[in-house]
Amino acid sequence: MLLGRGPECIRLDGVLADARASHSQVLVVRGEPGAGKSALLSWAAHRAGPARCLRAAGVESEFELPFAVLQQLLAPAVDGLGAVPPVQADALRGALGLEPGRGSDRFLVGIGVLSLLAEVAADSGAVCLVDDAQWADSASVEALVFAARRLRAEGAALVVATRSAGDDAFAAAGLPELVLGGLDPEAASALVVQRVPAVAADVRRRLVEGSGGNPLALVELPGVLTAAQLAGLEPLPDPLPVGAGVERLFAALAAELPEPTRRLLVLTAADDTGRLGVIGRAAATEGLDLTALGPAEASGLVRVAGGRAEFRHPLARSAVYQDAGFAGRRAAHHRLAAVLDGAEDADRRAWHLAAAAVPPDDAVADLLEASAARARIRSGPASAAAALSRAAALSGPPERRGRRLVAAAEASWAAGHPARAAQWLDEAEPLLGAPAQRAALHGLRGLIELSGGSPETAYPLLVAAALDAPDRSTAVAGLALAGEAASLAGGERAVELGRLVRQVVPGDAGADEPVVDLLTGVAALVAGDWAEGAIRLRRVLGSARRVEEPLALLRAGQAALLLGDEVAARRCYLRAEGVLRRTGGIGLLATTLNRLAFSYAQSGLLADAEERCLEGEGLARELGQQSATGDVVLALIAAWRGDEERCRRHAEGAAEQAEVRRLGAVRAGAAWALGLLDLGLGRPDRALGGLAPVVAGRGLGHPAVALWAVPDLVEAAARAGRPEAGRAALQRFGGWARRAGSPWGIALAHRGAAQLSGGDLRSYEEALDQHAAAARPLDEARTRLAYGESLRRQRRRVDARLALRAAAEAFDRAGAVPWADRARVELRATGETFGRRQATEWDRLTPQELQITRMAARGASNPEIATQLFLSRKTVEYHLHKVFTKLGVGGRTELARLAQD
Repeated sequence: MLLGRGPECIRLDGVLADARASHSQVLVVRGEPGAGKSALLSWAAHRAGPARCLRAAGVESEFELPFAVLQQLLAPAVDGLGAVPPVQADALRGALGLEPGRGSDRFLVGIGVLSLLAEVAADSGAVCLVDDAQWADSASVEALVFAARRLRAEGAALVVATRSAGDDAFAAAGLPELVLGGLDPEAASALVVQRVPAVAADVRRRLVEGSGGNPLALVELPGVLTAAQLAGLEPLPDPLPVGAGVERLFAALAAELPEPTRRLLVLTAADDTGRLGVIGRAAATEGLDLTALGPAEASGLVRVAGGRAEFRHPLARSAVYQDAGFAGRRAAHHRLAAVLDGAEDADRRAWHLAAAAVPPDDAVADLLEASAARARIRSGPASAAAALSRAAALSGPPERRGRRLVAAAEASWAAGHPARAAQWLDEAEPLLGAPAQRAALHGLRGLIELSGGSPETAYPLLVAAALDAPDRSTAVAGLALAGEAASLAGGERAVELGRLVRQVVPGDAGADEPVVDLLTGVAALVAGDWAEGAIRLRRVLGSARRVEEPLALLRAGQAALLLGDEVAARRCYLRAEGVLRRTGGIGLLATTLNRLAFSYAQSGLLADAEERCLEGEGLARELGQQSATGDVVLALIAAWRGDEERCRRHAEGAAEQAEVRRLGAVRAGAAWALGLLDLGLGRPDRALGGLAPVVAGRGLGHPAVALWAVPDLVEAAARAGRPEAGRAALQRFGGWARRAGSPWGIALAHRGAAQLSGGDLRSYEEALDQHAAAARPLDEARTRLAYGESLRRQRRRVDARLALRAAAEAFDRAGAVPWADRARVELRATGETFGRRQATEWDRLTPQELQITRMAARGASNPEIATQLFLSRKTVEYHLHKVFTKLGVGGRTELARLAQD
């Protein structure tokens, strides 16, 4: 066990033991420079036992090279890529430079890392150790964090060592942490004695106190103190160099070496490969020989083995590099660039030249721009952004600098760093004059606002970008994004968009026709022209039959929802989901899952809605995406179930985001959920008060939500004894339902008419006839409940029981507790007792277990399930084992039979 690190070693031993037991664990070790992080990782490697050990370390000079750390870590394991799902393996091979990249979704690399670690750990486990992660490139960090969040049952341990500040991606991911402080006085004193047995007691005490127990300082300080200082005959340095100040100790050690050795050390510090061949060739250009490293090796400053030269500590590298001065560093980078002339080192060469360049230097800027293009192809947008921003700084002409800043902002946005992207756009704006360039800038600024800021702010930016776009298709795509902004913000902008898209596309739209139809169709609906709107929206829906492009399918789903056909919408969303899962399009999947969840919730399929929504919410958190609409869906589900605490929590969360970002659609959706909750819990007056502004659009305005909430408003008005409060809204709703040809809409219009009339049985029966053609079980159950109540009041008890029993059973199946309870109360009033639904073994499954169970019951193999859900095969096996135990089945055959039953 490491001296003075007993509790830390026990914690780390627990991580390794859990991994050996197939319970993957992640631990982030934090500490100041010299706290002993590297020593703890080496101890973990020693304790790994038969597990396969993979190691990597961040290097400051490699900070901008995409996937540099991941290449180190996974290089010994690439033979396992053949067992990784092909789309993930291709992304990972491209990232690691094993084959040309394809510009895959950047998160797909993280999934590939997860799958590869699962294969590596399959036999005897795996221990992955990443040191100096503060210098790890962004692309590697993102992939590791994504994989770390999904490690479950693979038998892998991931231990990451980084600096103390907890404002990095590992902290943001909420991963378990271990913070290393200084050694306690007894252990610190023992370490000093171990290093210098003859040290005076008073000096030992001063070293322990002055170092704060920093292990590296305690080990290195005695080496630079004189014999007289160690004996207590001369004063010690004041203050003692500790923490980052330990660099001064390494600089002092280097200063005592011969001049040729110091020059060779600067080359070694500036190099990021550690390859003696590279260092030797660069040294030869200034008449040096590798034998000059001998004194540095003898001093312990560097280690030379296996064709590599490594500093014994990152602070030693930093000390030598910084102490060389600008001129010395610049010369070293030039020499290294001159010998890195192979295609595989093109990026390293570009960055060496960039480190040596003095602006302006357009030749080096061109090399960095080419490096950025390669980074994008390898799914490393953060590295591309860094290369482009440095290229911009080296650019001469202002227009070229502005263009590169916009490109850097685009890459930074793609990497999930909107604030940095916005900063570069601010710098670029005064440098650009051409309309097409300004259009690109405004379009990106609008997209950033749309995704995480205010849609109201995004809308004029996106419109301006579209009107200045260099070609028609780009303009139409910009207006489509403006349509998304208009939809989220609410209001009447849809009519203006319809006019603008006709202005941009006055004639045949060609390939852009679905987008043009969607924008003009929505504009017609908002303007009250239902016939024209329905024609155009049906064309959008029809166009989806021949496409497999997810964005086109999402637009078709939106058209279907506006037509009142959530079944068709669900088909579009399910197809988009399937494409994204097959191709690894994780970035768009969270949005797709939330829209799919809403379509399920609208249909009253609450379990399906919750399953998809929770997965979408989890993905959105992992991807750093905003997901206010997910809170609306979860609030609606909780409202149906009568879970007041959960409904209010999600509705308030949605409303808070809506207030900050001015999201009219989200604000209206949250209020709708609370109105439905009050209605279900028997508070019609409160429900009416909450739903009236939603339907009227006062302060909440969103036309689609205003329409969908009408049946709830009508029922609240009827139950509150204020039928006049629902008549105008019902008339509008009925007109929409008939023009749209929506069976469920027509059914609810008939039900509303019956409710407002005091219980007209004929209207209820007409509603039930229409329900037969609509797959909305909870709406039908509510109609049967209201019908049964009216039958009972007219003393038709037998008929009432049939309707109420069917309603209670449907509510029970969906878990709509307050509605089921109302049906039971009505049944008791007819003289029949209907017991509560008893919980079954299926109710014990979590949403993810239920999702895996359904896929397994349909015949999907474990690898197929893992690929679609972005989990490892071992995690799927782990969940299925739990499912078998909970359901009491022995395997997939019994599971399929039970699911069918």
